[in-house]
Amino acid sequence: MNEALQPVILVIDDLHDAFNALINNVKKYADGKLYTEFEFVYLDSYQNLEEWYRKNPGRFVSLIIQDVDFTHTRSPQKLLRVTDLWKSPPKSFDERALQGFLIYGLLRTKPIDRFVPVLFVSSRIGLDTTRDFAEYLVYPGYGSCSFAPDYEMAESFYIRIATLIDSLGLRPIKTQQKEEWHKYYSMIIGRSRLMCYLLYDIERIAPTEATVIIMGGPGVGKELAANAIHKKSYRYDPELKDKGKPLTVNIAALDRNLIEDELFGHEKGAFTGATGMRDGIFEAAAGSTVFLDEIGDLSKEVQIKLLRTMEYKTIKRLGSSHEIEVDFRVLCATNRTIENLQKCLRPDFYARLIQHCLLVPGMREKWVGESYEVVENDIWEFCDFFVEKMNNDPRIMGKIGLSNGVVKFLSKLAWEYVEGGNELFAGNVRTLRNLVERAYERCQYEGQKEISLGHIISTLGMMRLLERPPVIPQAKIQELNIESVVGSLNLVEVEKKAILEALAKTGHNQTQAAELLNMHRDTLRKKIQEYGI
Repeated sequence: MNEALQPVILVIDDLHDAFNALINNVKKYADGKLYTEFEFVYLDSYQNLEEWYRKNPGRFVSLIIQDVDFTHTRSPQKLLRVTDLWKSPPKSFDERALQGFLIYGLLRTKPIDRFVPVLFVSSRIGLDTTRDFAEYLVYPGYGSCSFAPDYEMAESFYIRIATLIDSLGLRPIKTQQKEEWHKYYSMIIGRSRLMCYLLYDIERIAPTEATVIIMGGPGVGKELAANAIHKKSYRYDPELKDKGKPLTVNIAALDRNLIEDELFGHEKGAFTGATGMRDGIFEAAAGSTVFLDEIGDLSKEVQIKLLRTMEYKTIKRLGSSHEIEVDFRVLCATNRTIENLQKCLRPDFYARLIQHCLLVPGMREKWVGESYEVVENDIWEFCDFFVEKMNNDPRIMGKIGLSNGVVKFLSKLAWEYVEGGNELFAGNVRTLRNLVERAYERCQYEGQKEISLGHIISTLGMMRLLERPPVIPQAKIQELNIESVVGSLNLVEVEKKAILEALAKTGHNQTQAAELLNMHRDTLRKKIQEYGI
C-alpha cells in the first residue's frame, strides 16, 4: 500500500450529476475535511467496480457509497441480471430499481471486497426489498452495511451523507494507534485494511453490553481480541483480579460432564464428591466478562441452559432450586465456519450468539489483495514484537537482535503462503511466533547476539520434520485398492468422498480440510458448491 495515496471512497451511481452534487456538498462539510482526506472515485456499474479493484490492488478503500436505483442507466449491458446472484430470484424483482443490491451481493460473494463498509443511498428502498437481501446484508464476516435515511431531502440529505461518511469511513491506522495497541493490548496491527476494520469493530462494540462471537482459524489471536474488548469496556479494572482480564472457559478442553459445574457451580451434596458449595464462572465474573472459547463444542443440553442465562442474567447452581441474578458480559470464540456453527448449535442459541460477530483474519485473509510491502512491514512488526518480549524476560542475560535477512526470508515465505505456494503458516501467527521463539533459543545457546538466517532455516527444518507424515511401507502401498476402499473408480465420486471425509475429520474447517486434500482453500470452496456438499 502506497501511504502517499489518499484512502479511496468509491461512489457507485448511474448518474454522474448525483456524484457531482455529492462532491460539491462534501467540500462544504467541516471546511473541506473529507474532501482533502479521501479520494472520491465515480463508478457507474458493477463492471467498472470490478475493473477498478483489478487495476488498483492494495489501494486502501475506506467506504463504498452505493446507489440502489439505476433506472437512468441507458446501456442494458451495464446492468447485472437477477440470475447473476440468485438461481431462484424473488418474484417481481425490478433489476433496474434495485440494481444497487445486486452489485452489493456480488461485491460480497464473488468476492471483490467482503469487509469494506457500504452506505446505501436511495429513496426507493422498501422493507420487502431489504428482507430479500438480508442474507447478504448481515452475513457474519462481511463489513458493515448502513442506509441513509430516505426522508432527508435536498441539502439536508447531503449534510447527512457527509456525516455518515465521516463516521463510517475506514482510516489507515496511525503509528501512535499501533503503538498503543502493541503496548496495552499485545496486538500487532500492521498495515492491512482488514486489521483496520477489526480495530474499528472492536472500538465500536467494546463499550456496549453486547454479546460478541469472535471467529477465526487457529492461532489468529481470538483471545487477544477478547481481552481488548474487555479492556475497552467499563467492566475492566486492573486493580481487581477478576476484572483485569475476562474469566475464560475453554469448552473443548473440558470433560462434557464437567462443563455445567464449570459454568454454573454447584451446591454442597449436589453430586458425589461435592463436599462444599462452589461458584461457577458466571458468579466469579460478577461485574466482569466471561470468555467462552470453542463455543461450538457445547452440547445441546448446556446450550439451552446457557441461552436462559444469557437472556435473563441468572444462573442456577447444580443441586439448587433457586436462580441467582448475576451481572456479567459474554464473549465467545470459535474456529468453526458459519455453516458448521449453524449445524452444531441450536437455532435459538445460534441466533443469540451471531448478532454481533467479529472476524479475526488469518495471515492469508489479512494479506490477500495487499502489496508485498505491507506483508514485509507486518512481518517486521511481528518478529520485533516476539524478540522484544523474549528480551524483556528478566532471566535472559543480554539482548538478542534480529537480522534483516531473517525478516526478508520470512516475508518471502509469508508472501508465498498468501499466494497459495505453501501451507507453512496454516497455524497463522502462532506458527510465526513459534519459528521466531525457537530460532531465538538456538541463537541464545550458541552464544550469538543476532538471530541469523541459519537459525531460522534450522528451526524451519525441524518443524517440517516434525510435521512430516509417516512413511507407508511399499508392500502396504501395493496392497491398497482404490475401488475396494472408496467403492468407485469414478473420479468425481472419489473426489467428493475425499472432500466429505476431510471436512468431517476437521470439523468442517475448510482451511484445514484443504490442507489435508493438498488443494487451495478457494478451490475447495468451489468444489463444495459444485458438488452441492
